[in-house]
Amino acid sequence: MTYLAVFDWNGTLFDDMEATHIGTNASLAFFGKGPITIEEEQENFTFPLIHFYEKMGISVDDYLKNAKEVGECFLQAYERENVKCGLADGAIELLDWLTHHDVKCKILSNHNTKSLTQDVARFPIAHYFESISGNDNIATLVTGLSKRQRLESYMTENGYSADKTFIIGDSHEEPELARQLGILGISISGGLLSPARLEHYKKDYVIDTLSEIKPILMHEWSLQT
Repeated sequence: MTYLAVFDWNGTLFDDMEATHIGTNASLAFFGKGPITIEEEQENFTFPLIHFYEKMGISVDDYLKNAKEVGECFLQAYERENVKCGLADGAIELLDWLTHHDVKCKILSNHNTKSLTQDVARFPIAHYFESISGNDNIATLVTGLSKRQRLESYMTENGYSADKTFIIGDSHEEPELARQLGILGISISGGLLSPARLEHYKKDYVIDTLSEIKPILMHEWSLQT
């Protein structure tokens, strides 16, 4: 019986909300906008990113015209700050436990593939993952994201069934994916969305720490301690 655990990276396994926030404000400054608070970002953040910036008073035309430059602006600011960030509390303990129970692990991220690979390599965790999947092109974040296509193809190609797969992330995208694919959906606070928005979008569970996943899977999948 093969199980699959699908993790978002930023704001889920990697505790980088502060760096993300600084990157977001750098992007807003590119358009001449003032900074916002983390709480304001969590209340307004959405995918595709073009809609978030539209909420911030930036026209679709302006964003599209400058998509590549603003993406690079975000990454430059984010990468200066993310070196100060670490793994989320309990990440290694959870990955150890999943591996012990023969649960295969995958990272499914919207982060640029090169940056994602570099970030993961900073920590002693790459061996836990059967697959690490990011976005190959920054510009794809403007018009839409490919998480569903990537995960659906991966599950089909590797024989993972929906009833033995869970996904966890810090945005509304993971519960939407869980509904679309019929898999267990877990949302975690402290990232891109406020707790209230996570509750609104949730499929199955909202948690505050990764340590809460173990009892969920013991209940849902009858995994033992």
